[in-house]
Amino acid sequence: MIILGLHWIDWAIILLYLLGMIYIGTWARRKIKNTQDFYQGGRSFGKVLFAFLNFGNITSSDQATGVTREIYRQGLSGLWFQNIVLFITPFYWFSSILQRRTRYVAPGDIYLHRFESKLLAGLFAIYVLFLAIYGGGMGFLLTGKTMKALMVKPAVEYTLEEKQAVEGFEHYKALEEKQKYQPLTPEESKELVSLREKLKRGEISAYISYLDLMTFYFLYAAIVGAYTIMGGLFAAVITDIIQGILILFLSLILIPVGLVELGGFSGLHANVPDYMFELFGSATTSEYTWYFVMAMFVVNLIGLPPRSFTVGGSARDDNSARIGMVVGAFSKRFFMIGWALTGLIAVALYSGTLSDPTMIWGHMTRDLLGFGFIGLMISAILAANMSTIDAQSIEWGAAFSKNILLPLYPNTSEKSQVLAGRLVIFIVLFSSIYFAQKIDDIFIMFKYILSIGTVIGPPLWLVYFWRRLTTKAVVIQMILTILTTIVIPNIVPAVGTLKTHPALTVRTEQKVIEIETKAIEEDVKAGRADSVGQVIIKKKTHPPVGIFFEQVVRENPDDLNSPLVGRGAFRNQIFYLHLLGTPVKQMSKAQLATASFLFDIIFPFILLFGISMITRKNSEKILREFYGAVHTPVVADPKEDARLVQEAVDNPDLVEQRKLFPGTNWEFWKPTKWDIWGFVLSWVMVAFIIFLYIFVMKIGA
Repeated sequence: MIILGLHWIDWAIILLYLLGMIYIGTWARRKIKNTQDFYQGGRSFGKVLFAFLNFGNITSSDQATGVTREIYRQGLSGLWFQNIVLFITPFYWFSSILQRRTRYVAPGDIYLHRFESKLLAGLFAIYVLFLAIYGGGMGFLLTGKTMKALMVKPAVEYTLEEKQAVEGFEHYKALEEKQKYQPLTPEESKELVSLREKLKRGEISAYISYLDLMTFYFLYAAIVGAYTIMGGLFAAVITDIIQGILILFLSLILIPVGLVELGGFSGLHANVPDYMFELFGSATTSEYTWYFVMAMFVVNLIGLPPRSFTVGGSARDDNSARIGMVVGAFSKRFFMIGWALTGLIAVALYSGTLSDPTMIWGHMTRDLLGFGFIGLMISAILAANMSTIDAQSIEWGAAFSKNILLPLYPNTSEKSQVLAGRLVIFIVLFSSIYFAQKIDDIFIMFKYILSIGTVIGPPLWLVYFWRRLTTKAVVIQMILTILTTIVIPNIVPAVGTLKTHPALTVRTEQKVIEIETKAIEEDVKAGRADSVGQVIIKKKTHPPVGIFFEQVVRENPDDLNSPLVGRGAFRNQIFYLHLLGTPVKQMSKAQLATASFLFDIIFPFILLFGISMITRKNSEKILREFYGAVHTPVVADPKEDARLVQEAVDNPDLVEQRKLFPGTNWEFWKPTKWDIWGFVLSWVMVAFIIFLYIFVMKIGA
């Protein structure tokens, strides 16, 4: 029996999974005695549990579906949408112990203590909550769209409006395919531009779904919130073990079935253009050029400082933090090879046929798996998202209760703090629904989230290693970077005269580029080649893109003379470069994004170094406490750990002996053999994973 596009067995499996997660939350609730238990699991997790917790925390099905979507759009180079973290993983060898050694609980505690500022701690907590809402919106969007693709309405049930939307997309697809090989008539060209505008607005679609996204978002938020607020981090770590197994299923199951459908790896290469197997794209074939990937890596590294004091602070000792975090992270990197291969299989199966590539994972699940397996896949998708949301939501609760509520009401009881944290988790989850409705392009959202990381990343890296960093410098830097990365990008599009101003709604010129590539089976069938592998010429069209706005569209898609309107974030970084004389109008999409990231990287550090040198240092007492803790390795026994920290605080000479540059403001510690070899071996693992990508993609070529 089919219910809303799914077999009743699939519904039964999904229900069983969700009930199991809620039961675990109820069981874990009995272990919660205080805020440290709720937020940090009693700081009791060893290497294995901490590895599972970190794997679940950093692995989400929206990443799998996002990577697949980008590979469908851009080829193999689209894997860098998520895999830029591969180059960041070796740095976890140090950041993992830094965030554990501070002995903090809430995200803003470092501002409250090291910078002696309740205001900064509160602002940072608000920043964490808004970032969580925005990032949560991307997870909701990807999960919801995958579910939509699994619950497709039969054509016989279409309304007239739905039928017209599907027919419009079919016509758009035919025109896009035709222009690759022959010129369009003037009338067809106008029609294609109009249909492209309608596609951006979601007015045409490849199919219609039963699923209403708003209904799904509210149900999903309620279920995740329920088991997290009951069990805290204890519930998160137990469910992450179960969810890790389901993520393994999610990452691998579609590969063998898809390869059988294509006739193995040789069939994959016969149906996917050779340039789509390039690990780094060229400016003519992909947005993920080597320079854009490097810019993303640097901005992401800066935006991921050691600041996760809830999840990161739950490890038992230094070695548990280090090994657990690096093993959990590298486990995800291996899974991503499966995601990349799944994306290329999607190219072979669906190239040019989907109106929204965000729904690819759902399409593949529906078309390649039978009932029962579809239910397992949906459970795995929900599991992968829940394993990320549950751990991160604990940080949201800690940010509010410890850095906003407690400074305002110092006498708030432990019980009331936990209750407040639980309420905030629900508020953040349901607020994410608003952003899921506002943003439709996950690539734009992802770039924006990376930029936002530069608000807090630079000072939170410098604070561990540079004693001279001052509170005033951090306040000014935070205010100015919030203006450039959050306030201005969102205010300008809301002002009618600005979002339609001709000077701001300029677009790049459309470019048609000829690519020399090997023919695939589709080319042979269409008579464009005599055999698979024959070298032929194809045309690739790069439509106009907004320069100062993420998107620039016609006010009326049916009237090509109607005014242009800016949509999405306003890229004021590019506007400043334009004012300085940079030829931004001649840049490609990848070059524009890279230039924006370079501004985000450099600007905060100029402010922090410059202002710190002319403002007063923080109190010596606070500096001794902070760096005494940072230079003291964590041990499992809480009493012994506290004694060792106090010894370092009381004896500054002991800390100086551990420094690489004693007698200076630089706080790098002398590296041990364990430090060096762990870092080196991590880079060896990075090289090995890149080798695996190249090896797997060469099979059957």
